[in-house]
Amino acid sequence: MVTYIVTVWAKPGHEQDVTRFYQDLEPSMRAASGYRGRQILRARTGTMAAAVRQRITPEEAARMPERPPPGTQFILIEQWDSVDDRMNFSRGVAASRSKELFPHILPEHSHEFYEDVTPA
Repeated sequence: MVTYIVTVWAKPGHEQDVTRFYQDLEPSMRAASGYRGRQILRARTGTMAAAVRQRITPEEAARMPERPPPGTQFILIEQWDSVDDRMNFSRGVAASRSKELFPHILPEHSHEFYEDVTPA
């Protein structure tokens, strides 16, 4: 089994469009050869920064200028039987639907296969 992880950033105001895109893709994924499951994670943008600000002094806060996030990060963690199974899905169903996603995301993204190196 292989793990495939995708990260994308939704443009501000497009979070629901990106959520819906990935949720609507689920039936096609379940029908794909080698698909084992996935998680769709959407950042709670600003939650960490707010929690840190509650716990630091004003002096510490002054040294850490707040930068507004460019959008909302999504992380998709997928499990597949093989790299070939995921690539076949990417070249088929996913490729035909990507144009629906592009207007809603920022250019920053990543996608890669990972290995689990968690100690037993």
